[in-house]
Amino acid sequence: MAMVADPRPADDMAQPGPSLVGQIVAAARRSRGLAPTAGVDATFPAKSPPRAEQRTPIDRVGAAVALMLIAAPLAVWIDAAWLTQRARTATETLSRQAAPIAAARADATLARQQLGTAWTQPTTGTTIEAIARALPADAALLRVERRTTGLLSIEVAAPDPDRVSAALRRDPALAGLRAVSQTPGDGGMRVTLEQPR
Repeated sequence: MAMVADPRPADDMAQPGPSLVGQIVAAARRSRGLAPTAGVDATFPAKSPPRAEQRTPIDRVGAAVALMLIAAPLAVWIDAAWLTQRARTATETLSRQAAPIAAARADATLARQQLGTAWTQPTTGTTIEAIARALPADAALLRVERRTTGLLSIEVAAPDPDRVSAALRRDPALAGLRAVSQTPGDGGMRVTLEQPR
């Protein structure tokens, strides 16, 4: 009978070493400071877990990166808050400085409008003459007022307010006058007529 060679080495009586996965698990546990798990061969070169006085120093690069990750958004937030406050302060300052200028412009615009209205409207003397011609003979003109808006307001004393309104409507310049109030007066009624706005 021929002898077949045994595939096992001559020192097959020795215990086999840990598997590759077992070695990786043991190395990971050691790096965390944990004891090796049961079933993992302790023959793999292992370090003893660090003692309290042998702690590893802080990873300076990792700490710097962590600090930058925290500091960058914080710096952006602080900068944004500062810029916002500066913008508010500048806006308030400009508003205070511009307020007198805006008020002066508004006054000038109003004055131009009033001047334009006064320029285009007939003079007070012309208006009084037109009213006197249009009023009935028994009516008396008590007051004439032209407001800054150019609207006319008059007060007339007459025994019949309807005749006054009808007489004023015949003149195209006075046709817009409407009676707004009537009060009893000496020998008749006091009628206030105004142009509508």
